[in-house]
Order: sequence, then C-alpha cells, then structure tokens
Amino acid sequence: MSNQRKRQNSKYTAPTRLPLTTPTQAKASGLSYSACIVILLLLSMISSIVMAAAGVKLPENSALYPEWYIYLNYLLPQIALFLVVVLYFAWLKRPIKQTVREQKCHPKYFFWAILLQVGLLSLGTLNDMFLRFLERFGYKESSLILPNLGGVGLFATIFCVALLPALFEEIFFRGILLKGLRSFGTFGGVLLCGALFSLYHQNPVQTIYQFACGAAFALMVIKSGSILPTMLSHFLNNTLIIVLTRFGIENMPTAVYVPYVLVTSLCLLVSLGYLFFFDIKTESAACTEKKIPQQQKAKEQAEIKAERVRFFVCAAVGITIFAVNWLTKLSTGF
Repeated sequence: MSNQRKRQNSKYTAPTRLPLTTPTQAKASGLSYSACIVILLLLSMISSIVMAAAGVKLPENSALYPEWYIYLNYLLPQIALFLVVVLYFAWLKRPIKQTVREQKCHPKYFFWAILLQVGLLSLGTLNDMFLRFLERFGYKESSLILPNLGGVGLFATIFCVALLPALFEEIFFRGILLKGLRSFGTFGGVLLCGALFSLYHQNPVQTIYQFACGAAFALMVIKSGSILPTMLSHFLNNTLIIVLTRFGIENMPTAVYVPYVLVTSLCLLVSLGYLFFFDIKTESAACTEKKIPQQQKAKEQAEIKAERVRFFVCAAVGITIFAVNWLTKLSTGF
C-alpha cells in the first residue's frame, strides 16, 4: 500500500471534534442526565427558600411530615424530568413522537411487558437478602413515606407516585437516555441504562431491583421500538407497591411466599427467554450482503468511540452527584 493510500485511510480514524453547542445523540443524552439532578437541586433549593420565607418548620420526625410536603417530594423529581424533556426536544428539534415510538408497536409487547414485570417481582428476594447482609453491620432501612392512602388519597398517590413516574421516567430513561447509549451496543446500552436508572433513584437497598427493572425495560424498548409497553410495566409496578402498602400486605406467610417466588421466577425466565431467543429481528438480505468499505468502517468505528466519550463527559456531573448521594444514604443508615 502506498503512503498516499495510508494517509487516506488514516484520516477516517480520527474522532470527530464537535463544539459543545453542536448536538449529537450521546451528547444530548449525557447532558440531560446531568441536567436532571442539577434542576432538581435548584427546585429543592427554591422550595426551601420559599418555606423559610413563609416561616414553615418541618418536624424532625419524618413520619409527621404534612401531606403537602410529602406530595411535593414526589412531584419535584417529575417536574425536573419534565423540564429536562422540554429542553432536550427544544435543543434537538425532534418531535416527541419519535422518542415515544420509533415504529408501530405490536400488541404482543404489552403482554410480554406485563409478564416481565410480574417476573421482576421475584428479584425482590435479592433485595431482602442484601438488606439482611447490611443489617449484620448495623444498617437500618429508612421506611417508605407515602401520603395518606385513605379515600381519595389513594388515587392521588397513584397519580403522583405511579402514573407521573411511569410517564416521565420512561420518556427520559428509555426514550432519551437509551438513544444516547446506542454507541455501546445492545448489551452495553441495556446494562448502562439499568445502572443509571438505579443510580438515579439513590436507594441503596433497592439497587438490585431497580437495576434489573431498568435493564429489562431497556431491552423491551429495543425489541418493541416503543416505550409504551414499559410505561405500562412501570405504572403497574408502582401501583402494586402502593396498593400492598394501603392494605398492609408486607410479609407473606411461607405457604404463599414459596409459590409466589416460583411463579414470578418462571414468568421472568419465560419473558426474558422470549425476548432474547425468539423475538429476533432479522435484517434484510440487501443489508446483510452489503459490504461496507474499509475507510467508511474505520470512520464509523472512530465516531462510535467518540460518542461514548461524549456521553460520559456530558453525564459526568449527574453520575458524580447521584453516586455521592447514593453513598451518603448508604452511610447514614449505619
């Protein structure tokens, strides 16, 4: 190969250098992840200033918090995500329809999404085991604080704690964030989406379950081409927690718990087995037979590496703050 041809090939391997204001999918997704915690912190600061100016004093015991304050704590993260979503679509000038649904979603995915969510309930056992492990070192789990679940309060809580997160968290994580992780491939993108979803919730005890949900939902979106099935799964998951809390169903008797684990585990294996081994998208013959020139392939690989770097650089602020909060909550439990 001549020196001139070598120079022609080498120029395609250099990563593309883009200014910060130039949007790429990885850059927009990474900045969105950082923006969601920054905006949430700003909203929390504003609410604290307003309460201080109004002379509002909260009791030291979190169980005695007023209803409006409990609702506020659940609404602020959703408001922050809403603002991030608005900024994201305004920057990329992309219609929200492309994020919610890239292709027509087959109705079968709603069935598999429900079955998958039932299966994910079996992983709650892993959370219990992790909690028992932490308790050996003196860890005390903080109790879940929900608004009053009596009467209309039940429906208001389902709206704030189940419906809104199912909408905004799915649009953000499986719509916006997952698109920015495509440069990591299907497997890497699914795992990273699950990890960032779990880190976002900053709940050490629920880390395993939230990671599994985030990764499974990402896989479902990749297979179905839509976030609508995972919105349904997310809503059902949160609603089930609220309903079980409402009726005081926390600990199951052994006669019920063993069949429950077996059935939910079977649902998880069947749903994941279908998504991994049976729901396979085949490329057309034209695509599979098409040969990509070596120069173009090298350029694409360099761009993929550049997109990976862009994502982590732009998401670094969010990852750092969420990780610090996660570690702080873990340490304060001992």
